[in-house]
Amino acid sequence: MIGVISFTLIAFIFAILIVLLNGYLFSDDEKLSKLEEMLPGYNCGSCGFGSCKGMAKAILKDKEAVYKCRPLRDKEEILKYLGE
Repeated sequence: MIGVISFTLIAFIFAILIVLLNGYLFSDDEKLSKLEEMLPGYNCGSCGFGSCKGMAKAILKDKEAVYKCRPLRDKEEILKYLGE
């Protein structure tokens, strides 16, 4: 009986650690998907990154990369989103 309780307690502690680490390690994924939605989605490569996902990753690293996307009309909206 003690073994079952201790095993359950250890599993519960590991579950909490996994949830906390997941939030810490993958917080940029939410921003990345939101940036992809804000980009035109043409995957034209005119920015030099080959796809909008590559462009979104570049914008996360350097905000000035937003000006490389030629089809994007509302660049200020993305800069405002990143400024939050």
